[in-house]
Amino acid sequence: MVDIVETANASGLVQVWRNRTATDNVWQQAANGVALLVGSSQPFYPLGIVWIVGEPGWASSVAWATTPLFLAVPFVGHVSAVLGRLLLTFAGTLVTLLVVLRLGPGCWVEAYYIPVLLVAALLFRAREEGPRRLAFALPIAAFVIGRLGAGPDVAEAGRLWLLHLGGALGLSIYVLFVYRQARSASATLQPSSDSAKQMDRNSSEPFRGDHG
Repeated sequence: MVDIVETANASGLVQVWRNRTATDNVWQQAANGVALLVGSSQPFYPLGIVWIVGEPGWASSVAWATTPLFLAVPFVGHVSAVLGRLLLTFAGTLVTLLVVLRLGPGCWVEAYYIPVLLVAALLFRAREEGPRRLAFALPIAAFVIGRLGAGPDVAEAGRLWLLHLGGALGLSIYVLFVYRQARSASATLQPSSDSAKQMDRNSSEPFRGDHG
């Protein structure tokens, strides 16, 4: 009986999640995937930094403060697809800036602005010019702020290469995932676009009948 109740409760929570995060916008769906990947992996990120550089690496735990922002992206996207994607770029920019300010520029965390720029480039449409420009401006402004306000590197010079290696691996995963999500969204739209073009082509052809 307990198992049945627990299963019913779990099913109810899943249904609530689907109702509160559902969206027909394929670009927001792609953004949701990116946000959930980052949000679910963030709890482990500072632990990896601590393993590499030791106790000073706990400064990167500031990243945990932005986890709710990533997890909120699907909910905001349910209300507004544009705001949902902007929240994703804001959260990605903020977490990168906070870690750079705490660890120093030598940690190469600034490279994580690249996935944010990819989101701006791939998950916003041409007609969303205003939001896209804002999404591009956020990481660029944060990069400047980080360079002006970052303190000394907390990692020893001899351990920086490990930090760079780990960062490069994580960065590669995020970049590939953003690209994959964008490509999947584009592929979803392609059949409907082809169908619309075919209908336009058919409607533009002159009527042809047999006059025999």
